[in-house]
Amino acid sequence: MPHAREQLLSAELLSRYAGPCPRYTSYPTADRFVALEGGKQGGGRDDGEIQPWQALKDVETLSLYVHIPFCRSLCYFCACNKVITQQYGLASHYLENVLKEAQWYRDRVARAPVVQLHLGGGTPTFLNDGDLRRLVEGLGDIFDLRTDDDVEYSIEADPRTLGIETLDTLRELGFNRLSLGIQDFNPDVQRAINRVCSVEQVRELTENARAKGFGSISYDLIYGLPGQDVASLEKTVDAVLDLAPDRIALYHYAHLPERFKSQRLIDSDLMPAPSEKIAMQLAATRRLTEAGYVFLGMDHFARPEDALSQAAAEGRLARNFQGYTLMPADALVGLGASAISYSKDGYWQNQHSLKQYAAAISERGEAISRGWQLSDDDRLRQWLIMELMCHLSIDKREIEQRTGLPFAAGFGAELARLQPMFDDGLLGQTKGDLFVTERGRWFLRNAAAAFDSYLHSTETAARYSRVL
Repeated sequence: MPHAREQLLSAELLSRYAGPCPRYTSYPTADRFVALEGGKQGGGRDDGEIQPWQALKDVETLSLYVHIPFCRSLCYFCACNKVITQQYGLASHYLENVLKEAQWYRDRVARAPVVQLHLGGGTPTFLNDGDLRRLVEGLGDIFDLRTDDDVEYSIEADPRTLGIETLDTLRELGFNRLSLGIQDFNPDVQRAINRVCSVEQVRELTENARAKGFGSISYDLIYGLPGQDVASLEKTVDAVLDLAPDRIALYHYAHLPERFKSQRLIDSDLMPAPSEKIAMQLAATRRLTEAGYVFLGMDHFARPEDALSQAAAEGRLARNFQGYTLMPADALVGLGASAISYSKDGYWQNQHSLKQYAAAISERGEAISRGWQLSDDDRLRQWLIMELMCHLSIDKREIEQRTGLPFAAGFGAELARLQPMFDDGLLGQTKGDLFVTERGRWFLRNAAAAFDSYLHSTETAARYSRVL
């Protein structure tokens, strides 16, 4: 008899909804942002039409994101904005620009407490301990950084290069959450993606991080990598379960070599077939849920006692550019090359390349290159999509109060797009609510896409990753 999870997630069902779709870390999605360079749009100055950063003066809570793009070696699968270098001086100079950019925000942001700080990359732990201190203490001179565990300060780390002594530095600076990029433990797969890391390295870091007081440790895993099959991925998952991280992200590998040059180094003959990837996803999901992990949706799992699982159960789960979070803030300030910020009025993104970023900081103190001013319709759909992604339901009555229209009248086209998901038992509805079923949690992106007015009304050259 088929396993209950396999009854919920059949290969045929998965294959029907496996196509490209945005991940909805924002709405509208970043590919919709428009150029802000030049006097007409403002270029990040205070004289243009698109100025969502002006709303920062009214915020009561703040999130900070710092993009550290440097890595010591190239991982072939990676699609991040990164710089591969052995020249540490580049990073030291980069931090000077990040802190200059932070200064630009000093007079534009309320002195609101920072409830969330995230260092992403690249490899943030490329920075030595002295520069980690320089960065965080420099940010503390400008923003209201706190060091108690009522806030969420997280950092992405490469377990191959993270030193045990750096864990002490991070705890002293207030970091309480650690994210380790594992991807896969199979040596053949690791060689195929140029990221060799042993279980022992990860075990040592995990045990030391727990002993030093990190309250949450998460692992990133990827399925669909070259050389993977069901049996090898199951072994990786079993090794991960033995280490018992608090959170696990199980991502589908998006192979887009036409966009990302590093992916051209992957041997295409080693890539698993779509049917094999679906089988891997089924097998990994079964192992994780049987081990007691709670499936939160959008590839994320957490132990029942983890704060993220508790937030989901209590309806407090939120989402931002770093994924699911339990620390929602009124706004996010993103610092560094390609970083994205948001406020209640919209989004803005920095220059992508280090050279352009540095030149912009030198010239005007900020590096804003594109963004988006939210319309009333954007705000409504943004709220609606985040309700689906985080709380797995939409209160039709609240939508009707906002629009003055019956839900079916205001969103008739969207409901028509969702009809196959209703038919397949992925969504359900009552008179008052539209909700995601357990069967539908893997397809949150598909449900959200039905409400994306830009996706269905305009042509785009954007390429999105596949759902599965």
